Amino acid sequence: MRKWIIGAIPALAAGTFGVLAHAPYLPQLLIEGFPPLVFSGRGHFVEIAGAGSPRDLQVAEDAQKRDLVPELATMFADTGGQALLAYRDGKLVLEHYGAGKTSDTRFNSYSMAKSLIGALVYKAIAEGKIASLDVRLGEVLPDDRGIEGLTLRSLITMRAGIHFDTADSKLGNGNGKDSDTAPNPFGPLARLHFMGLPAIEAGLQLATAPEGDFNYQNVNTALLGEVLEVVYGRPLETLMAEKVWGPAVAQTALWRKPGETASVSAYCCIYATARDWIRIGVYLMQNGTVNAPFLPEPLWREFMGLDVDAEALAVGNYGQHILQNVLDRPGQALQGPFTYLMGQGGQMLYLMPQRGLVVYRAGDNVQLLHSTLYGVWNSLD
Repeated sequence: MRKWIIGAIPALAAGTFGVLAHAPYLPQLLIEGFPPLVFSGRGHFVEIAGAGSPRDLQVAEDAQKRDLVPELATMFADTGGQALLAYRDGKLVLEHYGAGKTSDTRFNSYSMAKSLIGALVYKAIAEGKIASLDVRLGEVLPDDRGIEGLTLRSLITMRAGIHFDTADSKLGNGNGKDSDTAPNPFGPLARLHFMGLPAIEAGLQLATAPEGDFNYQNVNTALLGEVLEVVYGRPLETLMAEKVWGPAVAQTALWRKPGETASVSAYCCIYATARDWIRIGVYLMQNGTVNAPFLPEPLWREFMGLDVDAEALAVGNYGQHILQNVLDRPGQALQGPFTYLMGQGGQMLYLMPQRGLVVYRAGDNVQLLHSTLYGVWNSLD
């Protein structure tokens, strides 16, 4: 047995070397693991600079004492809910946390970060850094990778048709198109997540024609992040601080990076408090401030999807890296269209400008989209 073990060592060493040669990030994967909902400190992070004194949310006296209606309370408990906050008409009127979570807990954005990248793309258009969404990738990023013909519009609407990891998903237009969420530690998504865009972009290819079918892919957001860094000549965390976080008067947040010298993961993993997610939601919902709008009105309406037609709303629409849907359940007091940011596990930031309503929800599992809003509204009234 001893001789067998000794004889097997070279083979095991060669096998380990081969695996690490193909996936040198595996030790990091083992240490960092899947990004947790609550900030753990594992991995590499950079600050999104915020305000020294965050915006006063005018917290209502009963915000933390207000009971959830039974249906919402049950749903929150059954899905591992960790935070549920509601802001209405200038006040934080509901603030509910799971066990051990407080207003100081930093929650992961997961893919809600994608919507903020979409917002920055629109900001770049407003500031003349990008001519329009019809600009082709090769015009911004000198490119010989076979994807230079893609438009920014195809990337921001998740219709680029890049060949990448895929798995079944129900996201976007209700049609169950593909998503690059396959848990493959040796796949291109893992390489993107742990080594950054440079590790995979040279091999990117088109699987279908540009402007084709909906295909929800993290690589699309990563490419948009690279575009933003190139046109501004500054890192994404600086742009986010200057264009969104600072103007929203939110506290400093943390953004995950694949490594010390890499760019941030544009598609994921901004850690901020629940109150700060409300501040970000209010800033987007109100289009900045009266004296300093975030975007010109037409661009803001386009980004928010405020003019999406009824047919698209009815089935759920994925717009410019942000989603839209409609509340139309008979017998409910809250009705009408809403815009929302969504992340893995059902992290949600709902925006209803016509109602002056922002709702943030974080939890371990997905909570029903419409029922959450109905439950919050009924808890308030």
